[in-house]
Amino acid sequence: MPKTAAKSKVEIEQKKEFLLNAPEVSLFMACLGLVNELRGLEAAFIQCESTRPDFQDKANAVLAHLNETVDATERFDIVMPVMGYGQFSPFFWRWFNWWNDYFKGLTLRQIGDIARQARERVPTVNDYRPENHWVTYRHTPAFTLVPT
Repeated sequence: MPKTAAKSKVEIEQKKEFLLNAPEVSLFMACLGLVNELRGLEAAFIQCESTRPDFQDKANAVLAHLNETVDATERFDIVMPVMGYGQFSPFFWRWFNWWNDYFKGLTLRQIGDIARQARERVPTVNDYRPENHWVTYRHTPAFTLVPT
């Protein structure tokens, strides 16, 4: 049991350090992964591959991680990125869509190179940024919380 507790403390500290110090692109990639996970859960539910309670349990677990990750984007001047549990501000969605559209224009090789540079904390990783500024970008949410 002590190993589990020690490992949990180490993991918690690593996560805190990541959220406080990771490059902006790393936080976007973390948010994108969690958003895609929520999209996958919703698709499975819609295709009757999971029950509503199963969907809700899994989505809530992912959403808790997303809330924490989105909250950390405040250090990039995103005003109040989390407005409530599972409620993300238009400012966050502008930032997210700005990065997401930028990534859609990259090859897998380019994305892999950026991810490697971000992991290794290579200073030039900050040179990879979308053009213009996210403040004027669209604020459409990337997913809905209530499947139809």
